[in-house]
Amino acid sequence: MTQATWTAGWTAGAVVKTLGAGLLLWAACAVGPALAQQDDKKPKFGPDAVPITRSVDFVRTTPAPDYWALSPYYVPQTTGASCSVASVAMMLNALRGLPGLASERLVTAKQLLDRLDDDHWRDATADDGEGISFGELITYVRRSLSAYGIDAEVEVWRPRDTSPATLAELRRILSDNERSADDIILLAFDQGTLTGDIGLGHIAPLGAYDAANRRALVMDPDRAWYVPYWTSDARLLEAMLKPDRADPEGSGLIRVRSRRVSG
Repeated sequence: MTQATWTAGWTAGAVVKTLGAGLLLWAACAVGPALAQQDDKKPKFGPDAVPITRSVDFVRTTPAPDYWALSPYYVPQTTGASCSVASVAMMLNALRGLPGLASERLVTAKQLLDRLDDDHWRDATADDGEGISFGELITYVRRSLSAYGIDAEVEVWRPRDTSPATLAELRRILSDNERSADDIILLAFDQGTLTGDIGLGHIAPLGAYDAANRRALVMDPDRAWYVPYWTSDARLLEAMLKPDRADPEGSGLIRVRSRRVSG
């Protein structure tokens, strides 16, 4: 499996901002139907996203371990730039599982930020924040796992292109991940490519992968506008490859594998 470090974010027109030595930040994670510029008659989802409300058979008829591990902890991002915090909090809860003691709290976005006590992540995901870079996301995933005592392996995969070989590699990763709830994938992609709204860098957990129909379930934390939605794996690959000025090769996914033994 190819491993690499992310170095940049996505193009989002005038809302994209830069940090320090040219690292492009995640510009406001939430699309929010083109910031009030949408046609009132425009459908909620574009043709490349199918809301789970219209397609529930997979999670009803298969084990769907990641979906059931994540769904109890499915939370919204609280600001337009906090998709990273919401996604990491969901990941931590899913990997850790429900605490056994009444005195133990679930992981919330605020608690996560407080535990790491990182002013940059807090500021970057605040109401007026600019989001975080790819490299920073990997760092915060690792630090968050350590802070909550979760022993896990962190792998980063960046697609090279839209070739059949790369798509086959993505399908293999997603299929392997679907086998158990001991590993959670965080997707980094251009949200507009999937939903049909404006293009913005976004982060969300992978809820499930339906290999027979070659589609992925995105547990989008942009809850002010969306519910979980299915998109084709080929379209997801395109969304992860969406270029920007600082990272012309696009983005990818983070796979976090717990080293615990299932059962």
